[in-house]
Amino acid sequence: MTAHHTPPSEDPLPGDAESAAIGRHIQQLAREVEAPATLRMRLADAQPSAGTRRRFALPALGGLGLAALAAVVLLLVGLGGGSSAPSVDDAVALALAPATAPAPAIDPVNTQVVRERIGGITFPNYSYAWPKWKTTGARRDRLSGRDAMTVVYRGPRGDVGYTIVDGKPLDPPDGARHVRAGGVDLSIVRRDGATVVTWERDGHTCVLAGRGAGVEQQLVRFAAWA
Repeated sequence: MTAHHTPPSEDPLPGDAESAAIGRHIQQLAREVEAPATLRMRLADAQPSAGTRRRFALPALGGLGLAALAAVVLLLVGLGGGSSAPSVDDAVALALAPATAPAPAIDPVNTQVVRERIGGITFPNYSYAWPKWKTTGARRDRLSGRDAMTVVYRGPRGDVGYTIVDGKPLDPPDGARHVRAGGVDLSIVRRDGATVVTWERDGHTCVLAGRGAGVEQQLVRFAAWA
């Protein structure tokens, strides 16, 4: 007699609602707490999928509750270095992140820049020199108590994020190549599949990052022009 196997039920498990709530709470914490950008983005992606919930169903959480979980996450954030100086990698994470605000307008008085600045530094309007490159968005963030501003540009090489971190310069990235272009000392490094160019401008660290093919040469041009 042939045995018939009943396929596993797709009905939600009892722990699914709690799992979803926990995931939403982690994402909220990631948005609100002061922590390095790299850690906050990992927390924001921490909500488990339905398949993951079915495999694990979070049995160990039992009566832990969201308040206790929040304390655990905040502890992890503290261990992640929320009170220490930000790193170039934190700035790179912001440069590669999606924009959260509209593109800044071109300054009508000086069309070589856009109407966005931080620490006294104005962001360039790259379309002035390269007409195919347009600003598409911006974002403001906090990195270990410092303000950070990012403007996103889009052109033939894909999206490029330009992040400036307020305050004293960050430590140069490990393993970088050093070149000089247009009188500017640049550090070039690969991070998370992206090409990154960093330099110091008026006592602040600037970061350009993009994942487009062959984008390095364009980033060097941007940094030297800015």
